Amino acid sequence: MSSLEKFDKSFTKLLKVIVTGLCIVIALVLFLRVLIRFTPLHLSISWTDEIVEWCMAWMIFTASSVIFHDKAHFCVDLLQTKLKGTRSVVVLDIFITLLGIVFFVALLYYSIELVINATQFSPILKISERFPYASIPVNCVIILCYLVRDLVHDNRQLAKGNFSK
Repeated sequence: MSSLEKFDKSFTKLLKVIVTGLCIVIALVLFLRVLIRFTPLHLSISWTDEIVEWCMAWMIFTASSVIFHDKAHFCVDLLQTKLKGTRSVVVLDIFITLLGIVFFVALLYYSIELVINATQFSPILKISERFPYASIPVNCVIILCYLVRDLVHDNRQLAKGNFSK
């Protein structure tokens, strides 16, 4: 196993731990809210809305990165099934990957703009809104790395004449 594959495996494991940790934080904070609501304690826990919101943003986009790594995202594979074993299926995969790259480059550009222009602070904790918005460009870069990996893999398949999946 090459050092790049080891890094990829460790990095993916880290991403999964982050997603799991954020999910646990969300569950605990929401459980705390419910628990306090049904007790005679009159505690102000309005800050929990912001925590859940930020954790949700990071969890969703980080999970998207993991899904792209594992190639587990939703796709309609009717054409790939029909063209299985032919050169056309690899060409189609390359085209789809290129479309994905174009989409995520555009999303990266506009999300960086969003982060740069975010000047507001959260109403309760007074933390910059850049923090939750940063989940978009950070994970776009990760997803773009995985798409480039897929593009290189598909081009190698095409060059070798290996058209099986």
